[in-house]
Amino acid sequence: MKDLNKSTCILLLGGVGSRYSNINEPPKQLIKIYKRTLIENILIHLKKNGINNFILPLGYKKDYFYKFFKTKKKIGKYYIKLSKEIDENIGSKSINLNLFDAGKNTTKLTRIKKSLNFVKSNFFFVTYGDGLANINIRNIYKMHLKTGKSVVSSTKINSQYGHLKTNKINNVIKFVEKPILDMPINIGYYLFNKDFFIKNYSKNKELESEFLKAIVKKKKLVTYLHQGFFFNIDKKIDLVKLKKEKKIFIKDF
Repeated sequence: MKDLNKSTCILLLGGVGSRYSNINEPPKQLIKIYKRTLIENILIHLKKNGINNFILPLGYKKDYFYKFFKTKKKIGKYYIKLSKEIDENIGSKSINLNLFDAGKNTTKLTRIKKSLNFVKSNFFFVTYGDGLANINIRNIYKMHLKTGKSVVSSTKINSQYGHLKTNKINNVIKFVEKPILDMPINIGYYLFNKDFFIKNYSKNKELESEFLKAIVKKKKLVTYLHQGFFFNIDKKIDLVKLKKEKKIFIKDF
């Protein structure tokens, strides 16, 4: 998929991240998970899936990211190239990164819009910087080609709560521990058509609460159901939970 190799992924890293750390502490994307930081694991997996160019629209805690990447020569086996230009001919052993200040008080949707100044292809990927998934990016791209629509990834997960099945007089007849929820959740891997995104963009809208709902009404959004590993790091306690998934994590990453 030559077009996929020329594509770009925007990593949304500009938030405060207050549920994980305070404003004076490093962002969660730079925490070590076994041998590498969270963001290194994300970049390596996406690179393995064929994406070579990454745009990081920074906001809060931007200095941590600048310092980290300016002193980082390699991520795993891949060499780091810092550039403001998309490199469509970058080799298989390198990752091209564009870091820029998108502003502290900008929405995720506006950070994406600002990033499009650097995007050359007619489609692009977007993901957050706090989730790990062994997701098949090529399948998302195939779905986009087949439908011509934007794609959001989803997965069915285990509920963290036990569920009670009751009868009409409230007698418990069955207890189900951590059932799989029927309705899939959004796990934050997107593919958008560039022209379509710009046409539907509004600086007053937010990505999840308004933009996605708007394109759903236009019947321009499909989902790719991911059936593999997914873990989101929101709070520090999530790191403890992730370590319990060590065998799965090492196998998939």
